[in-house]
Amino acid sequence: MAASGKNRSWVGFLPSLMAVALAACAGLPAIEGEQLPKDPSPAGPIVYRDLADIPDAPPISPPAANQAAIESLMTDRAKTAETADDLRRQPFNMPAPSAPLGF
Repeated sequence: MAASGKNRSWVGFLPSLMAVALAACAGLPAIEGEQLPKDPSPAGPIVYRDLADIPDAPPISPPAANQAAIESLMTDRAKTAETADDLRRQPFNMPAPSAPLGF
């Protein structure tokens, strides 16, 4: 008996599904044999880029300069984390709801 109940629910769902599909197809454009406009520009020859004008690769930084930049960024990150912790520790006082704005 439970299987027939499931089949009936699908039968009730099928017309609404078909209606949605028909509505979706009704909005599609109809071309029906219309001719596309001719392209006014003639097809020209294909132009390939000259690979000889590509600039040389930039020089690679020496390892010492890279290490100095890494240490500087690590120091900045540590200072930022310390400042964030200091700000989290500071108390926050909510203003009274009736307090006027200060500007």
